[in-house]
Amino acid sequence: MKLLPTFAAPAALALALSAAAQTTTTVTVHPGDLRQEFQGMGCGAIFYEAHITSLGANGRAAEQEKLYDDMFKNVRTDLLQVMIRHDHEPRNDNDDPYTPAFAPEHFDYCRHPLEIAAAAKKRLPGLKLHAVLYTPPPWMKTNNDPSAGGKARATIKPGLDLEVGEYIWAFLQHMSRKGQPIDYLSICNEPDWEHDQPGYFLTGERHAELFKTIAGYLDEMARRHPEVPNPKLVAPNMLSAVDTSERFLPMTLAAAGDQVDIVGNHDYDRRGHRWAKMRQVAGDRPVWVTEYCFNGRDESPGLIRSAGEFWLAMTEAFNDGVNVWMAYDWVYPPRQGGEALIHVGWGREYTLTKIYHGFRQWCAPLRPGMRVARSEVTGQFASGISQAGVKASAFRSADGRTLVVHIAAVQDPDADLEIRLGAPFDNARARLWRTSREEDAVELPSQPLSSGLLTTRLPGRALLTLRLDLPSGTP
Repeated sequence: MKLLPTFAAPAALALALSAAAQTTTTVTVHPGDLRQEFQGMGCGAIFYEAHITSLGANGRAAEQEKLYDDMFKNVRTDLLQVMIRHDHEPRNDNDDPYTPAFAPEHFDYCRHPLEIAAAAKKRLPGLKLHAVLYTPPPWMKTNNDPSAGGKARATIKPGLDLEVGEYIWAFLQHMSRKGQPIDYLSICNEPDWEHDQPGYFLTGERHAELFKTIAGYLDEMARRHPEVPNPKLVAPNMLSAVDTSERFLPMTLAAAGDQVDIVGNHDYDRRGHRWAKMRQVAGDRPVWVTEYCFNGRDESPGLIRSAGEFWLAMTEAFNDGVNVWMAYDWVYPPRQGGEALIHVGWGREYTLTKIYHGFRQWCAPLRPGMRVARSEVTGQFASGISQAGVKASAFRSADGRTLVVHIAAVQDPDADLEIRLGAPFDNARARLWRTSREEDAVELPSQPLSSGLLTTRLPGRALLTLRLDLPSGTP
């Protein structure tokens, strides 16, 4: 908008213009200003894998297949995270970590991730598996228990680092033999905080040392056993992206930078532009958000408030340099929290939450190889980092002919939007989808842009997705 010089504008006109600016939220996308490559979306099958398979186990084969369709046919993802539990070596197999001798019956828990992975790849043939060790078996730990020990900070007993490597490799071998080789691996899960969940604690120095030892062990086992694929390593997989960028990641890179294939971390410390900082420290390595959920109590219909927190986290991550984003868990039992996309009542029924529908809408138009395009939000509901308000992110296809824009209202009031798109999409036609309190990834009537402008009202707590395709013959 071109404003008149202040000396020529009456006071009433100036006030009117100011009021209009305050009641409109403008999303501006710059399709020519491209940032990092988008490499994928993912989600985990972690603590409640048996809930995922419980429908079939309860004789409900049709419902089980429908659940798998909702997870992997109706949602386009690229990664499935699975959990390495503490079960498959209840006592030391022998004293030589390079000669594994594990009993097959101790891998019984793997039947669930194996079934889930097979169902996923049947529907998404290109999907990759990311395995995470939550905790080694109790006999390897200072508290002799699966728990991370809370303030006692349970960790690995001295001299057992190679045994941890052997334990991980045995899982890799088992999954590979069963037809589901692991593509990516993290050796720990949130070892930077005191908690009582399955896990183990590591200081920055200890993590760097352990990571280097295990990476070297896995390389040696790959040489000895080429039939077992050696996964790419994702590290350090801490809880706090802020602390990771400042302390854990520099230590790990200094100790074993050539072994860190991907920089990955959770997003539960949402201070500042944490991903921009991590992007800087990571160098040319891909940066992944390896876990996010909203685990506060949520009484909103369908967990719509939790869904908004997911959208906020996704937009911030991609705008600040992330290549891959992974939600925490596909399935939890029914609850009033935003940890999972789907709620499964054991062996009976399941419910798709608003988190699920928004995630489905977000993933549908995105393909690896796209590039993040710069976008900005100004006006009434513009807000700071990790604060409520209107959020936006944009992605342009590798051939330049498709633009996808996600706009989320992470607040209760409706927002009057001006969406401004630069060339060459300034006169394209937009297809629109919306998830809101009343809608589940519903396609809306398409709208043409006029000189790069589209106006609409976005309901509070809603996600709007635009896809614009250049007509054939357009340069």
